[in-house]
Amino acid sequence: MSRHLVWFSCGAASAVAAKLAVMQLDNVEVLYCDMSRDEHPDNERFLCDVEKWIGQEVIRLKGKFESITDVFAYHRYMSGIGGAKCTVEMKKKLRFNYQRPGDVHIFGFTADEHDRIESFAASNHDLSLLWLLADAGITKQDCFGILKFAGIAQPVLYSLGFKNNNCIGCVKATSPAYWALVRKFFPARFAQLAAQSREIGCRLVRLAGKRIFLDELPEGDFARHKQEDISCGPECGGDAA
Repeated sequence: MSRHLVWFSCGAASAVAAKLAVMQLDNVEVLYCDMSRDEHPDNERFLCDVEKWIGQEVIRLKGKFESITDVFAYHRYMSGIGGAKCTVEMKKKLRFNYQRPGDVHIFGFTADEHDRIESFAASNHDLSLLWLLADAGITKQDCFGILKFAGIAQPVLYSLGFKNNNCIGCVKATSPAYWALVRKFFPARFAQLAAQSREIGCRLVRLAGKRIFLDELPEGDFARHKQEDISCGPECGGDAA
């Protein structure tokens, strides 16, 4: 019997995808590529709440790197036009090593993400893909509502004004609004990434059309600037080479 593999990311959409899979399908495994060293501690609470809700354990996968900063130090690279090596090393390689021919893969792509779905499907002809959320017409906003109805609080980062629940200090972000929030709520993390980006030579912020280092970001909340909708999903980071 084929395994149905749900790739859970501690996000609302993948949580709802896991719930639908467990309700509708047989032989379901819900998997989390463990990046807890870099994520907000509240994600552990969220994961446990989801386990209770779906009535099934979330299987944790762990690779050789403990933190995204270890990946950056190893590759001497943080992010670029194709994404970031942290996703490759700490998510994609783990999936490649775990999956088997015949598996059906379920990701938390929603009905309002058809472009992402088409792009990922076109680049992964070898995978059997099931888009439970999109096929049911469920949007990202619907997922937040479903979790609220289930009594599950959203991950804390959203309440702090972040538009994603990725690692704290996601290096795919270029928005000064995003990095100002990191500096405000997580100053030690901001300082760590600022020092590493200087040492590697990676200008992570885009301000007034120009790339700057984190430690060059002026003080302020930059509320007028838009945060990107940052993906740390399966399409990020190129291949696993």
